Order: sequence, then structure tokens, then C-alpha cells
Amino acid sequence: MTVIQQAKENLKNSKMKVVDYFGPKVAKVKLSEHDSETLYKYCLEAQEPYNSKLLGNVREQNSLTEYLQNTNLCKTISNYMEDYLNFVDAGYWETAVESKQIPNFLEMTDAWYNKQVHMENTVLHDHRHSADLVCVIFPKIYLDEDAEYFKTHQIPNQKGQLFFIYADSIKNDFGKSSIEVQPEEGDMFIFPSQLSHYTAPVLGKSYRYSISCNFNFTTKAKNLLHKMSKNEN
Repeated sequence: MTVIQQAKENLKNSKMKVVDYFGPKVAKVKLSEHDSETLYKYCLEAQEPYNSKLLGNVREQNSLTEYLQNTNLCKTISNYMEDYLNFVDAGYWETAVESKQIPNFLEMTDAWYNKQVHMENTVLHDHRHSADLVCVIFPKIYLDEDAEYFKTHQIPNQKGQLFFIYADSIKNDFGKSSIEVQPEEGDMFIFPSQLSHYTAPVLGKSYRYSISCNFNFTTKAKNLLHKMSKNEN
């Protein structure tokens, strides 16, 4: 049960009502084992370094754009991104999305992978200048159960956890300003591009492949939104 669902459940027998819940929404979906293996294969084949365009302390980071574009797997990923607009949040695109006047509102513009190994991690960052909606996929994960974790009050065990940060920390811990997830093979997380995120390191013989895809609204989508906004005025 999510925090919002729990809050709604707690309020059922109360006269008090919450005005609204706000903040970016993170969605999760599970890719098939076949799709995860295909993505992992792409990672092993990709050779174009992408480090100069990325942030973080990860040595192996290569482009996957050419591998993914115009494939059936790209269509699968794109469909999940469209589902986010239809069923989770579309922002001010909501009316245009609900009109269903065009089949697709988003297009993948960039994709890359990184392989995290001992003591590597990505730093706090967002994709606001390069995307509208983002997904991160984890096609292959191995966690070394014998790894010696270092003690910290922030992250008890360093297993490559994914953290999402929204706004500053909240006094007295009212509400949530961050989310921590432990990715598993095949997990795909979708979120707005302005949402900041980072990963904890992995240790020992652990390694983890993650794939990031930037999606932007298409020219057709922008023209439709402009047309509908103009008609409203």
C-alpha cells in the first residue's frame, strides 16, 4: 500500500479530508525476462562511450540509442511511457492526452546504460534540460552477499538503492520528501524529468546494469496542445 493509499484509508473514519496530494509521481512496471535479457545483450554489445555527457562516479557508461530505436522493445518501453500519461499523470497535457487525437505523445530521444561495480554510484541529478519524461530500467543485477558494508546512518547496506528526492527535507518529518527503492532485475521506473535522483554504491563483487531513456513530447503533440489551448481562448 502506498503512502497516499494509506492516508486515504486512515481518513475513511475521519471528518477531516486532505485537500490534495502533490509532488511528482514515480511509477513502476516489470519487464519480461526476455525483454530484460535483450536489453542486457545490448549493454554487452554497445561500445560508444557516453561518460562525457553524464554525471556520476561510474566508469562504464555507453550509448544505447542506436540499439533501441525502431525496435519492438523500444515500442514496448514507449507504450509504458504512454501509459504513465494515461493512467498516472499527464500534467497540463491531460486534456490533449484524453482527446486521443494522436496515437503517441512521446518519443525516445536518448538512451544509455551504466554498469555499477564496487564503490561506484551516480550522484544527485535530474534530466530537466534534456527530457520531459524519464525511465530507468534494470536488466541485470548481481549482489555479492559476502560484501562487507560500511556503516552509515544514511544507507545501512550499500546495495545500489535508487533514491528519488523532491523538495527539501521536511521539519518534523511531515510528509515524504524522498523515496528509496531496491531495484530488482526487470524493474522499470518512470518519472518526470525534473525529479532529482541518485544511487547508492554497490560493494564487493556486486555489479548492476541500469538503462536510462529520455523521452520528449513529439512535435505533433506540441502542435495539438497549442491548437487546443488556442481554441479554449
